[in-house]
Amino acid sequence: MSDYDLIVIGGGEAGISAAIRATALGAKVLIVNREPELGGGCVQTGTLPSKTLENAARFLENLKQGKRYGVPVVENARADYKTILESRHKTTMCEIGVLATVMRKNAIATLVGAASFKDPRRLEVRLPDGATRLLETPRTIIATGSRPIALPHLPFDGRTVLSPDELTAMDAIPGRFLIVGAGVIGCEMAFIFRSLGSEVTVVEKADRALVGQDHEVGALITREFKKRGIRLILSTGVERVEPAAPGAAPGAARGGSDGPVRAALSNGEAIEADRIMIGVGRRPNTEELDLAAAGITAGPRGEIQVDDRMRTAAPGIYAAGDVLARFMLSSMAVVEARIAAENAMGLETRMDYTSAPWGIYTDPEVGSVGVTEEWAKAGGRAFVIGRCGYNDLVRSCLDANVTGFFKLIFDGETHKLIGAHVAGQDASEIVHFAALAVKLGARAEDLKDMVYNHPTVSEGFGKAAVDALKQLEKGKPA
Repeated sequence: MSDYDLIVIGGGEAGISAAIRATALGAKVLIVNREPELGGGCVQTGTLPSKTLENAARFLENLKQGKRYGVPVVENARADYKTILESRHKTTMCEIGVLATVMRKNAIATLVGAASFKDPRRLEVRLPDGATRLLETPRTIIATGSRPIALPHLPFDGRTVLSPDELTAMDAIPGRFLIVGAGVIGCEMAFIFRSLGSEVTVVEKADRALVGQDHEVGALITREFKKRGIRLILSTGVERVEPAAPGAAPGAARGGSDGPVRAALSNGEAIEADRIMIGVGRRPNTEELDLAAAGITAGPRGEIQVDDRMRTAAPGIYAAGDVLARFMLSSMAVVEARIAAENAMGLETRMDYTSAPWGIYTDPEVGSVGVTEEWAKAGGRAFVIGRCGYNDLVRSCLDANVTGFFKLIFDGETHKLIGAHVAGQDASEIVHFAALAVKLGARAEDLKDMVYNHPTVSEGFGKAAVDALKQLEKGKPA
């Protein structure tokens, strides 16, 4: 007989969320985590550390606005990377401490080790000292997260060729920084390191940046790259990397040397760089779980298939977060894990992604929810798009932050908001308003009739709704 009602494999944001919710529903819960510290990638290598870098970059950019208000500005101010890393470490340690307190307050047990299935109801945990422990598990939630994908011909070396998780391990801001991949992480890091002083080049195999986001969002970010001096090379890959210094030992670029390297691109060009970041996606951490023993077949990327209740093919086993290879956002993982815990404990709760927002921390920020224009067209439904530029907002003019737009997509028949894409100041914050509007089925008329504080960026929602209604009055749905 098991000592626990539920065992959670993985102590990241998803695993913690699942454990807390299950405990609130009366379960006795154990978290099995590979590392001694909880928090996973979100706390230790991803979300929080990257936001520390973003804060430093944004502060430097805001300094440039000082002259506008008569504030003396230090020309060519630079950030000290070691100090940034110290701030990042303090933030991480603070959050790890908070999580430990949460575990104690909720009486959630933890065990350090690597878990794998012996069968659907038994787990074998390999402990740090090499010993193993067998656990009976009536219910299991898999939340083991993900790791950066390495290119076969360009493996990570931890010094010159880095994953996004290793950026805070650098000891200095690179003079020349090559980023492979113009997805969310690649674009975010491009703006951050450009603000911190790097010469940045981004190489992307696709024909546009931010594939999957609304095309106008990708176009705006591409324009901002150009304004900021970030070079974007599209429809191109990196074929090989070699030492840039004449006479350097073979393999020095990947054998531990900190010297500059030369990247040979598929278009015939060569780019010299001091550091290279590979940001081409993430892969679920499932290969050590022995899913087959539990009756679960992983997908081609190692992902676990679940239904809208987070149930896997094996009864009593659930999964949430990056192991699903769906959105790979900590915000999404937390909710998926809560849904998994509720269903594991006998409730009937379903996951709904239609109103789940995205936040992209580029400069300007991006906030998106619901369908894109491309999806709406592919679906064959009548729709209308309402727009408002940031240059039409008093708040943005006051802040000298007029780059960006509101793009709201409404159903052509019901006038309900079905998609929103905001690029500009505070977009990752205010997109939650649009997410709630999508969830509640708000119409263009509802957004128009809202009272908005003035001056605020949020007024853009009302202005975009008015624009959509004007088109509907003229009978011009798309």
